[in-house]
Amino acid sequence: MNDQRSSGPHDARMSEPRTSSPTFRALLIGIDFYFRNSLPNGATYLSLHGCVSDVDRVEKALRARVTMPHDIRTLLSSNVGDEVPGGPESAWPTYKNMKAALDGLLARTQPGDHVYIHYSGHGGRVLTKFTDLKPGGFDETLVPTDIGDGSRYLRDLDLAYYLDQLTRNNQATVTIVLDSCHSGGATRGVSIATRCATGAREGTDPTLDTAERPTDGVAPDDELFAAWTRLAATGSGRRAAIATTWLPEARDYVLLAACRDVETALEVRSQGGQSTGVLTAAFLEALEGLSKDQTWKALYEGVLASVHGKYPSQTPQLLGQEERQVLGAELRPVVHTARVDGIDAPNRNVKLSAGLVMGTPVGAKFGIYPPGTTDFTQVNLRAGVATVFKVMAVESWASLEEGAAIDAVALGAPALLEDLGSIELRRAVNLFHRNDLPPEIDQDRALGAVGAEIKARGRGFLELVSGGTPHYQVALDKDRRYEIWDPSGEPIRNVGTVAIGAPDAAKVVVDRLIHLLRYQAILKVADPTSGLKDRIRIELLAPPQGWSESRPPEGGTVIEPDGDACVIEPDNWLFVHVVNESDSPVNIAIVDLGDDWGIRALEPPPPEGHILPTRRYSTVDARSEARFALQFFLSQGRASSLDVIKIFATLGDADFWWLLHTSIDSPVTRSLATRDTAAYDALFRLREALDAEENTLRDVRPRSAPGEEWTARQLRVVTRRK
Repeated sequence: MNDQRSSGPHDARMSEPRTSSPTFRALLIGIDFYFRNSLPNGATYLSLHGCVSDVDRVEKALRARVTMPHDIRTLLSSNVGDEVPGGPESAWPTYKNMKAALDGLLARTQPGDHVYIHYSGHGGRVLTKFTDLKPGGFDETLVPTDIGDGSRYLRDLDLAYYLDQLTRNNQATVTIVLDSCHSGGATRGVSIATRCATGAREGTDPTLDTAERPTDGVAPDDELFAAWTRLAATGSGRRAAIATTWLPEARDYVLLAACRDVETALEVRSQGGQSTGVLTAAFLEALEGLSKDQTWKALYEGVLASVHGKYPSQTPQLLGQEERQVLGAELRPVVHTARVDGIDAPNRNVKLSAGLVMGTPVGAKFGIYPPGTTDFTQVNLRAGVATVFKVMAVESWASLEEGAAIDAVALGAPALLEDLGSIELRRAVNLFHRNDLPPEIDQDRALGAVGAEIKARGRGFLELVSGGTPHYQVALDKDRRYEIWDPSGEPIRNVGTVAIGAPDAAKVVVDRLIHLLRYQAILKVADPTSGLKDRIRIELLAPPQGWSESRPPEGGTVIEPDGDACVIEPDNWLFVHVVNESDSPVNIAIVDLGDDWGIRALEPPPPEGHILPTRRYSTVDARSEARFALQFFLSQGRASSLDVIKIFATLGDADFWWLLHTSIDSPVTRSLATRDTAAYDALFRLREALDAEENTLRDVRPRSAPGEEWTARQLRVVTRRK
C-alpha cells in the first residue's frame, strides 16, 4: 500500500511497541488517474493532473519543517498516460488500500502522537442510510481510483470513525486536509479543472451517485453512528453556520476543507505546466510564512487571503480547534535557497542548483543575493529575480529580469525561492471566445479591442495569454456586454458589465482589470518574517449592552467567527480590540476592503474636506490596549455584504493612505498621499510597484526591513439581515 519511500503493509490488528517519544504520523493520498467510470446521471470522474504533485510537495514540506520523528506514508495514482496508474498496484489509492492504510495508521498510533491526513482527488456524494444523522440525506465521499470497477466510496462516516478512534482511544492530535469537493459546476477556462464529477445530464445533480454499491462501511453501522454522534457532541454549536458538511464540527481535531458545500474546489495549471490544487498551494504558502508555534487560526487567515486574492468563488473552511498549534508540532524554520552554478552573461541567464528532483517547476522565481547573505528580509540587497525556463535533473536555467545587472550576479551566490510570500504584480488575462452566443455578435472584434487596450494601457501589469490558468478572463454575454470572469469562468461578483457600444468600453474593462489587481495585491499583504505579529493580539468584540457611539469604546465580548467570517446585522457596531504586548508603541491603521472592490479608511477616519490627512495612524502605547468602534451598513437592495477588515501595525512612521481606492464602478483614483512621506513607509516597495507608470516586475515581497517592523492582520465580517 506504500510507495518505495515507505515500509511495507501493516495489519491493523498488530500494534507496534510504544515509542519513547511522540511520532508525527502522516498518510498522504493523491489521485490523478481514475479508471474509466460512469455515474447513472451521465457524469464521470475525469483523471486529474495536480494531486500527486500536491502530495509530493506536502511531503517535502512536512519532512523539512516538522521537528519530531516522522512516519510518512503515501498512496499515489499517477496519470502517466497509460491504461493503469503509475507505480506499484500496492501503492494505488484503491478503496481496499485506503482502508488498509487507515487501519494501519490506527494500529501504529500511540498516545501523544500527531496524525496528519491529506487527500487530493475527487470528492463525491451518495444517498445515506443514516437519515437520523443526515437531514440532507447525503454522505460526502472521497473517491478511490478504482471507483469505476464497482468499488465503494470512503464516506464521511468512515472518516469520522477513524477520527474518533484516533482521538478518543489512541489519544492522538489529529489534522485532516481535504483538497476535493462534491459541488458540481463546469468551468469555462483554460487549464483548469474541478475536483468533482462532471458531465451530468441537464436537470440532474451532477455529483450525486445513485449506483448500487456496497453500503457497509469500515466498521459496523452502530459503531459508525456512535462515532459520528460522539464527535458532534464535542462541537461548539456552530454547525448551522459552518459552510461544509464533510464532518461534524468538533473540538477533537482540525479539518481544513477546500471550499463550501455550494462551491467548487479548483485544480489549476501554471503557464510552466505544473498543476496544483488551489487549497494545497495556499496551505503550503501560508505554512512557509508561519513561525514555529503559530495557530491554525493564523494559518487559515493566510489561506483565505491567498485563495480569495485569485479565486473569489472558492472559500476554504476550517473546523475544530482553531487555536491549536499548526500540525500540532513544533516547526523548524526553513530557508529555501539554491546556488548559482553558472552564468551566461550574453543571454542574461543563470544556472541554479535546483532541478526536477527538488520539485522545481518551470516559471519558479528565485531572488539572487550576494554571496554570504543570511538575512533574506533585505530584498533591496538582491541583484535581481530570475525566472526558471528550463528544468533538468538537478539543475535549472533561469532568465534574469529586465533592469537587473547580470554583472552583479556572482558564482556561488544564494538564490532564494521567491514564490512564497511574494505578491504577483503581473496578471494573465485570457480573452474567452464563447460557442453559445449568436453569430451576429462579433466576438473577435470586441475581444480584439480589449486585447489592443491591454497592450496599449496595461502598463506592464496585464499580459494576454492563451494557455495555463489566467488570473482573469474577459468574455461577452448574450446582451453584448463585456464580463470579467475568474479563472474558472465565473463572473466576478459586483464588478458589473460594460456594453461593447459604450464610449471607451474596452478602456473601462482594462481599468477594471488593473483595479482588481491592485485590490487583490493589497488583500494579500502580510509580513511572515516580522516578529511584531507575535506581539500584537487583535480580535473583534461585541459592544456591551447599552453602549452608544457617543461614548468611547470600552468593554465588550469576543465574537467567534461563524465559519469563515464574523456575522453582524446591519447598522450595528463592532470593536476592533488591539492588544500591544510589545515594549514599544505601535501605530495602527485600519482599512476596509469591501466587496464593491473599494478600499476605505476606517481608523483613523479620513478628514472631511481634505485630500491629505493630518493623522495617518493611531498609536497604541507599549503594554496597553485600544478599541476602535466600527459600524457596518447594508446597501439598499442587498441581502448581504462581505468586508475584509485589514489592520496594519508598524513600529515606525508609515503612510497607509496610499492604499485607499474607490469602488470599481467609480473613476480610478491614484494614491491620496504624496511621495515625500514614503521614505518612512515600510510598504514602500509595494506602493512604488503598484503606482509605477510602467511595471517591469512580476512580483514584489514587501518584507520588514530592520528597524521598520510591521505586520498586517485581517478579519472577515459578513453583514446580513436575519
